[in-house]
Amino acid sequence: MYPLAGFSKDWQDAKRFALRVAQNPVEIQRPSYTTTSDAYAHELYQDVVEPREVEAFLHGVDYYSVPQGRWTTPNASTRPETLVNSIFNIIRSIVGRFANPKDSGVEREVVNTFYAPKCSGTDSRGYRACPTLLVRAAGPSFEFPPPLNPQEPSPDDLGFSNMATYFYIKPELETPSEKEIVDEMESYARQIFCNQPNRVHVRSLTFTENHARLVHFDRAGSQITPPIDIHKNPGTLIRLVAGLSSTDERIMGLDDSVQWTILDGRKAGGSVTTASPSGETKTYPIVERIPTARDSIRGRATTCWRVKDPETGEEYVVKDSWRPSDRSSESELLEVVKGIPGVVEMVSFESCRGEAKDLRCPSTIGQYHNRIATRVTTKSYGPPIYRFTSVVQLLSAIRDAIGGHQRLVSDDIRILHRDISHNNILLGKGGAEKGSRGILIDLDMAFRALDANSTVTADQDVGTRLFQSHSVLMSAYLKKHSPAHDYLDDLESFFYLLAYIFLSYRPDGTPLPSGEEGPSIAWGWSEESASAAQANKRLLFGAGPGASRALRLVEDTWGPVCGTLFDEFRWWVFEKHDEKDELLGGYPSERVPNPLEPLHSHRDEHYAQVLNFFDEAIEAAQGSAPTPAPMHDDAPPPSSPTPLFDTPQPRTPSLPTPPTVPTQCRRSTRIRDLLQAKGGPSSIPIRPSKAPILNQPEQPTTQLRRSARLQKRRLEEEEQLEAPPPKAKRIKKGLRVTIRAR
Repeated sequence: MYPLAGFSKDWQDAKRFALRVAQNPVEIQRPSYTTTSDAYAHELYQDVVEPREVEAFLHGVDYYSVPQGRWTTPNASTRPETLVNSIFNIIRSIVGRFANPKDSGVEREVVNTFYAPKCSGTDSRGYRACPTLLVRAAGPSFEFPPPLNPQEPSPDDLGFSNMATYFYIKPELETPSEKEIVDEMESYARQIFCNQPNRVHVRSLTFTENHARLVHFDRAGSQITPPIDIHKNPGTLIRLVAGLSSTDERIMGLDDSVQWTILDGRKAGGSVTTASPSGETKTYPIVERIPTARDSIRGRATTCWRVKDPETGEEYVVKDSWRPSDRSSESELLEVVKGIPGVVEMVSFESCRGEAKDLRCPSTIGQYHNRIATRVTTKSYGPPIYRFTSVVQLLSAIRDAIGGHQRLVSDDIRILHRDISHNNILLGKGGAEKGSRGILIDLDMAFRALDANSTVTADQDVGTRLFQSHSVLMSAYLKKHSPAHDYLDDLESFFYLLAYIFLSYRPDGTPLPSGEEGPSIAWGWSEESASAAQANKRLLFGAGPGASRALRLVEDTWGPVCGTLFDEFRWWVFEKHDEKDELLGGYPSERVPNPLEPLHSHRDEHYAQVLNFFDEAIEAAQGSAPTPAPMHDDAPPPSSPTPLFDTPQPRTPSLPTPPTVPTQCRRSTRIRDLLQAKGGPSSIPIRPSKAPILNQPEQPTTQLRRSARLQKRRLEEEEQLEAPPPKAKRIKKGLRVTIRAR
């Protein structure tokens, strides 16, 4: 769309080099944490406990000797449980004195799990299942974890959903490295973030006989303090423990604009206070928390709430996220795209609700990527696209999302989405008209070109791995030689979305068993290694049995109409790969301002072709009786046909009809004709054309030259169409489709 200026033919050399090293990539490691200044820990929580209160406490507590100037911790030669019990008594005395609840139902209790059988196991990373010492919390943002046995719920159950903070204890002689401490503490912090959706930061302490260290986690990563001598600095220890277990949720690290109603220890309802469409502050009851991917601590940490206006009854979606400070707020882009069919519509926003740098040691600024908390409220639509219930609903939703994408990249808007995925397209509300049957959401990663020459380089750290294009994945190795991320990359992502659903679901919306061949193919596209993901995706296009096997699976499960759509879209993407490669590698070495201009000049034609694939498939699917695939005993029950977001909305104008596409022989027909010319049977079902091809009037077209090697590849693949498929192989235990690379 906006070609990269100054490219040279070195791109082809860089690409060939990348392919050679792709099987043995060397990743550049970024620091996973920062280390604060010595003074930082001593300056925290100064307002939580006053100096006179510290002095009074030290003179009255049994676990600190004023004459000796030290806490009653044991010598290094004692047993581990003796050290644990000693630290437990110190922490419990501090929490009992300074964590005094002012509201009913608010509690803080220090728990020693050293002897608890259910806490003695290890997690998948080899760490203890739960921290040795922790502060169990009760109050507006905490609830009991789900009982292991619903018939015998226990109010004493411990979990990360009711944990205020936790403590790590090791003898001085066994103290691990900083990185080892941060890694183990992170395993607990991650689960607290997942179970407490309005958590802003998590802080905890590590202990030895003589020292403590504060470990902090937020959406920019983590930081750790140097060792603090707890005997020489008893006031610092008191303030840290009191702050970490505070009954003031803001001090403890929670966003109190989200509040909960707790009944019998469980969250029975909640509310979000934010800006209303009129600009006033308003409190909305929470209808539900919409599931989102929150697998890592560092990142956007997107959390969505579906809320209802208590006065009008209209439903909205409130989206909280932490954007990088060097990127524009999503609200700026949503303001530009208001009213576009097929694109989410914003009703209000809060562009800066806090920054990670304000939670951290000032001396570490510049050592991490700062993030800013933002909140956007949008209209409510249907559930994510993978919760479709029919073929027509699915194809219509993808088609209209592509139509919305076409408007985004138009010359008057110039917005490139860059994160097409199964989570970022919603089904339209029931009865939505053409143009609004699928809604493109989440412009967090979008790029807006401020002029015709603006570009953004393809980046394998942006987007969802499973749906990233060939060029984006190659950026892991091409680096500065990577081409610009353009609209063709996003259209290719739409193809992977379609292929993922075809290979992983049945036409009625139920997922296929994980051990079947289709899901196994899709798993390969989500490999963490960009080279591995690219190699697996390349099998869809190369001359070999991989492409024909995928086509057979689609036809067997979804029928000939969807098989033809899959095949046409696949070949279209493959052709664009080839045309792009030729333009980037086949011009003189001098600087070329816009090397991809011959391709990008056909942008409207490209969208018309893709939209036409879907329009013909939708028309054919509407006119044919559905033939559901046989059900499997181990398949999950069908999804509910009731939309998740069902509040009626005003209708929006239909998307303009795409320009007429020059008529050409359908891809499946060409394959059949080639096979018959070679004396072989046609194995690909085709959809009847609306009119005989010979009766179509000739239309002048401008097409890019197709290379001889592309034609050769086609013929080679067509010869492989009858090759027997290999035995299905499960590649991974589960799809990592919800993990975004950033």
